[in-house]
Amino acid sequence: MRIVKIFVLMLVSILLTSAAFAQRKAVITPDHPAYKNKLAAEARKFKKAKTLEEKALARTEFANRRVAEMEAVVKKGKPEYVEGLAKRYNRAIEKANQTIEKGMREGKDMTKALQAVDKGTAKHLEVLKRVLNKAPKQAKPALRHALQVSRHGRETALSNLQKQRRKPAKPKGKLEKKRRFRRRGKPEGKGGLKGRGGGRGKK
Repeated sequence: MRIVKIFVLMLVSILLTSAAFAQRKAVITPDHPAYKNKLAAEARKFKKAKTLEEKALARTEFANRRVAEMEAVVKKGKPEYVEGLAKRYNRAIEKANQTIEKGMREGKDMTKALQAVDKGTAKHLEVLKRVLNKAPKQAKPALRHALQVSRHGRETALSNLQKQRRKPAKPKGKLEKKRRFRRRGKPEGKGGLKGRGGGRGKK
C-alpha cells in the first residue's frame, strides 16, 4: 500500500513539474517561426471584438503577452528583441486606455476593462522592474520607457475608474421614452375630473 502511495505522489510531482515547464515553454517569442502566426491570431481576435469593452480587454491581453515575451527574450539572452516588443506593449496600453475613454464619453460602463488595465499594469510594473535589473545595457532604455508607459497607464486607469464609479448610470433609451410617455399621458389630478363631472350635474 505504501509503495502505491509513493508511486502516486511521484507521478503527481512529475506531472506538476511537466505542466510548469510546459507553461514556461508556451511563451512564443519573436525569434520563433510561429510568432507571426501568434500575431495574426491576435489580429483576428481583435477584429472579432464588437464592443469597445471587448476591444479594450483584447488590447490589455496583448499587453500581458508582450511583457511575458520581454521577460522570455532576456532570459534566453536575446535582448535585441526587447525594443520591438516594448513598442508593441506601449501601443497596446495606450490604445486600451483610449478605447476605454471613448466608451466612457459615449456613456458606456467600462468598469470591467478599467479593472483589467489596473490589474494588468500592476503586474507589468512588477515584471518589468525585475527584467530591467537582469537585462543588458542595450535593452534598458526600452524597458525604462515601457515602465513609464505602464505607470502612466495605471494612473490613467485608476483615475478613470474613480470617474466611472461617481458617474450615475444612464437609463436606456426605450425605458426613458416609456417614462416620458407615462408622464404625458397621466391626467392632471382626480380633482379636475370631479370638477368637470360636478359641472354637468348642475345643468
